Amino acid sequence: MGILEDFYMGKVKPLEDFGFSDDPVYKMNSREIEQLEYSLMVGRSKKEQKVCQELKHLRTIQNNMELERMFLYAFRMGAAFACDLFQE
Repeated sequence: MGILEDFYMGKVKPLEDFGFSDDPVYKMNSREIEQLEYSLMVGRSKKEQKVCQELKHLRTIQNNMELERMFLYAFRMGAAFACDLFQE
């Protein structure tokens, strides 16, 4: 089966199989972000911790929305390239 058939049959799930970057800079940034987030939580009141958690949650939602938008844009562009290719 080709990729289109696999995609149609649900065997290809781009967002699930996307994975994470194995770039060392990405990993370093991820660790630093985690440490900074932790440092913002330490010694804070429960109310301040809740605000930090909410900020992190909203940022995650926003990032996911942006990833979805970029995926759809790239998918549509790829489809347009394929259509143009087969018209010639």
